[in-house]
Amino acid sequence: MPEQTSKELKTSSSPWEEDFRLPKSVHPDHYDLYIYPDLTSKKFSGTVTIHVTSSEQCDNFLIHTKWLNITQTKVFKMDGNQAQDVPVTEAFEYGPNEFWVIRTTPVEPGSFQIMMEFSGSLQKGILGFYYSEYRDEAGNPRGLATTKFEPTYARRAFPCFDEPSFKSTYSIKIVRPSHGYIALSNMPVMEEVLGRPSEDVTEVTFEKSVPMVTYLVCFIVCDFAYKQTFSSSGMPFRVYAPPGRIENTQYALDSAASILEMYENMFDLPFPLPKSDMAAIPDYSSGATEHWGLITFRETAIFYNKNQSSAANMQRVSSVVAHELAHQWFGNLVTLEWWNDLWLNEGFASYVEFNGVDYIHPDWDMDSQFLSKSLQVVMELDSCLSSHPIVKSVATTDQINAMFDVISYKKGSSVLRMLENFIGESTFQTGINSFLKKYAYGNAVTQNLWAELTAAWTDNVPDGQKGDVGDIMDTWTQQMGYPVVSVVRTSPDTLLMTQKRFLQDPKADYDPTESEFRYKWDIPISYITSSNPSIQRTWLYQEKDDLRLKLDPGITWVKVNIQQKGYYRVNYEPDMWNQLGELCAAKLLGTADRASLYNDIFALADAALVDYCVALDFSRNLSSETDYVPWDSVSSQLIIMERLLMETNAHQPFCDYVSRLVEPMYTSLGWADEGDHLQKLLRIDVVSLACASGSSACLQEAATELHRWIVDDMYSLPVGTRRQVYRWGLVQGGSQEKWEVMWQRSLVEQSATEQDNLFYGMASSQVTSILQRYIELAKDEKNVRSQNFLHVLQYISSNPAGTDLVWDWVRSNWEWLVKRYTLNDRYLGQLIPSISRYFSSAQKLAQMEEFFAMYPDAGAGDLNRQQALETVHFNIRWVEAYSSTILKWLNSSQI
Repeated sequence: MPEQTSKELKTSSSPWEEDFRLPKSVHPDHYDLYIYPDLTSKKFSGTVTIHVTSSEQCDNFLIHTKWLNITQTKVFKMDGNQAQDVPVTEAFEYGPNEFWVIRTTPVEPGSFQIMMEFSGSLQKGILGFYYSEYRDEAGNPRGLATTKFEPTYARRAFPCFDEPSFKSTYSIKIVRPSHGYIALSNMPVMEEVLGRPSEDVTEVTFEKSVPMVTYLVCFIVCDFAYKQTFSSSGMPFRVYAPPGRIENTQYALDSAASILEMYENMFDLPFPLPKSDMAAIPDYSSGATEHWGLITFRETAIFYNKNQSSAANMQRVSSVVAHELAHQWFGNLVTLEWWNDLWLNEGFASYVEFNGVDYIHPDWDMDSQFLSKSLQVVMELDSCLSSHPIVKSVATTDQINAMFDVISYKKGSSVLRMLENFIGESTFQTGINSFLKKYAYGNAVTQNLWAELTAAWTDNVPDGQKGDVGDIMDTWTQQMGYPVVSVVRTSPDTLLMTQKRFLQDPKADYDPTESEFRYKWDIPISYITSSNPSIQRTWLYQEKDDLRLKLDPGITWVKVNIQQKGYYRVNYEPDMWNQLGELCAAKLLGTADRASLYNDIFALADAALVDYCVALDFSRNLSSETDYVPWDSVSSQLIIMERLLMETNAHQPFCDYVSRLVEPMYTSLGWADEGDHLQKLLRIDVVSLACASGSSACLQEAATELHRWIVDDMYSLPVGTRRQVYRWGLVQGGSQEKWEVMWQRSLVEQSATEQDNLFYGMASSQVTSILQRYIELAKDEKNVRSQNFLHVLQYISSNPAGTDLVWDWVRSNWEWLVKRYTLNDRYLGQLIPSISRYFSSAQKLAQMEEFFAMYPDAGAGDLNRQQALETVHFNIRWVEAYSSTILKWLNSSQI
């Protein structure tokens, strides 16, 4: 056997150098995987035998690997059960493409087995196969080994074909300590053998899996307890967590069991595995991951305790659970062919999660909440030149990681919501279910989905309208951005509608020919009028210059894009805006329609498509608004304006105006955690706006409550607003002593949710020396988990007293951050736009450009940098263009 090394080939071009992708000629059919994690040394070893089929003659096999020490490689040609050794002439790692290259003598097409022995470290971050730790109720450290493979991290745990087009079955064996520990994986345990391979460990064998991709493989060795329920079919459904925290999982378990059965009925396909587990992982990079049969969660995404968790926490848990369960069909059963179609996974799960939550909580108005939680969030980013299409070609691990962004999740879900609305709910579900059945256990691309939906829609397409879903939806998925539809009443009985690309910067320059559709869209138009509350529908197609609608001359108003089901904005003439504003004030329009108008008019004013005075006039109607979603749709805009005006003469008058706007709701709601779910969510927005705008009553109440909690650790703050008490109480009545009490309590806090509340609150100190010390303390993983440190930096940067501090610290410590997280970490990439969101000076822009020039390699954060620069350019223009206009309007405002 020749020596096997990790050298990189340096001669002429070879297959492993030519393409980032694995060749399609070799397909993995089955893995026999043996893994032995040692929780003491924090290392692991293992063997894998991959059963492959080669369709072509070859003299090499390529397999993904990263950070593994592969010590032996063997290849066998299979003839039935007979194995013939294939000489391996060389085996080495080719780092640039993360390949293990196995060169052999030439072999004919056929079946092969590739066996490798390997080892690795459990201490290379919290991706791949890694070590996590928590403290039990007695304060003792407890360790576990767990996995997080999506999208390209399975190769860090075992050599594999780590691409989504390769589906294989798996037979997994895991070694665990014999006493106090369990082993979990995708499938149920088939056999446990005590004392193998040594006296104090147990070898656990799991049942053979269904065909699945590498990123769905999961295995955990832990000392967790579990709660259990059963589906109506008798399938066990469990949730695992550290024993002292297991009671916090009951809500997630109950929600999951109900939602899973609802999905089975909705998709007309039973859950295909014999069990379904969920697990709370102390150290976790993302919110959750949809591993088939063993979904893993960050603790804040699965724990709910009515005595510690707010209504917002409760909704997050139900939403994440519903999202990951939707993946059991979208992503697991049917998997994207390649990462350019990531939205087939994430867009679907992000839309279906709203259905799942609505099923268990029909009183939460999830359909309206979709606007402020999803659609309007992504519209902000998608109005930038630095956005990207939903379907986008990717070729590197950094590019793949960067695809996990709001475009794939929130724009993907938004265009699906629009699609369902114009073809009809039942037609949509028929097409979806046909798609799932046809491609079950296989791979699919976007056009496969369009074909199934077109077939379902064929008999229901109105005369004169396009009937090909693909033709329509390609305008939404293959080009970035979205349109604004302008509505003009050209005569008493005629409306003229036109479309153009909406960009937040009116001076943004782009080439329409860079898109095959020239940045035009097939737009489903829905509308109601003063004389007809029933929704009427038509189309503004991309190849048409305009759309003319005939109206009854007696109609006084028209509202377009009902419930903002369409992924577009609508602009009206000023007098039409005034009419719609009066309808909002009188609540003669529904919750979602009011929310869409508030969100649209400020975005249009930012883009110089509406006079800012018209938008400010419209905002007066908020003084009579009492529902959550409209306030949630506009609150972030008001806070952004307050921050951007901070260095101008308009700042204090604007804060006074917002304070007057929100005062009726603040007086009505107060701080007590009372009312229904939507009122509890509204209270958070209202308190935040009131305190941010300088309401003395709001700030004093926060300071009083914080003081009570500081002096009496038995005093219980209202769960719904304690996060705001920590924040604004420290702003108003903060001191070094109070901060220290919060810090010490954060160190011993067992609840991840409450700990995050404290991290958030402590970031609000107005003393920069305290904030500087906070950063240094939080750097230490003994104090703050690595997964939470970036959150701490973001929290401090959102505090005006801490923005420059964090910006300077990040620039000075960038190499340290890259060493800890790597440039492949998309969360590190998202840090820069988070810090710079409110920058509005040429000096800050120059600092950013200088920093990016000093560190040109952005990894997965490349697009984030472009977005950050574009946002700062916009902020500078906004302040210059609108601050004096806003001040003039405020001086004449009567509210």
